[in-house]
Amino acid sequence: MVPVNESDTRIPVICADKSGVVGAEIFNPNFWTGASKGIIQSCWTEYSVLHHCVGQIVGMCGEAERLCGSQIKTIQQQWNTRKFDLGKVVIYGQQPDLHMRIEAFFSGVKTLLDLIVQLLSSEKVVGGGIDGFHRAQDVFGGKVLNVLARNALSDRKETAARATELITLHKASWIDQAVLARNQLIHPRKGMHQVMFQIELAEKDGKLVGEKVIPPQIDSVPIDRYAQDVLKHAQDFSLAFLALFREAVVSNQRLDPT
Repeated sequence: MVPVNESDTRIPVICADKSGVVGAEIFNPNFWTGASKGIIQSCWTEYSVLHHCVGQIVGMCGEAERLCGSQIKTIQQQWNTRKFDLGKVVIYGQQPDLHMRIEAFFSGVKTLLDLIVQLLSSEKVVGGGIDGFHRAQDVFGGKVLNVLARNALSDRKETAARATELITLHKASWIDQAVLARNQLIHPRKGMHQVMFQIELAEKDGKLVGEKVIPPQIDSVPIDRYAQDVLKHAQDFSLAFLALFREAVVSNQRLDPT
């Protein structure tokens, strides 16, 4: 995190990573002013990191057999020493780097949601402050929906209604599942397995051979494909959410092109 000195008037120059360039195509701070500009800058950073993280997860899953190679050899050595019933065991390959990236991915999704809904306050759609995509009872994002229903400003009720419809649609299609998965990762049940590859082995001609290495899954979807799907959903949601303020964005672009 780069500290901000309010007395420092120098213009920040960011040498962006490729993922940062992708993020800027969605979240361009140049089109925003006031408090919204800072929110958009933070969204840009978070989406860029999320994009980078998904690429790493996909890369690791694509190299699953290589990453678990030494673990497969260890199991084979144990098998050669003393055979055991494969039907009585399930074998996992622990890869802490994968676990960290998956946790970072889900945390990044939640952080992006926490940031982007703050535009409802900065763009004067609702009265009072929204500081995140927080739960109300058992409803993820319920506090945001409550504020939209009860505190929409009189001249922004149409925008509030469209925001409610958009959030509700995306909650049903992917947000609730992603936030729940995040909560289960950071608050695991006692005895719950870590996020690991599953190694499938089989006996052939008296030898133990590796058949396949299966990535962790979210509701039967491999984590690499799931992460790519959620990233696309997050992109679509972000574009649609920002479009709620398109008139203000176009106006800001005219007033503050830099």
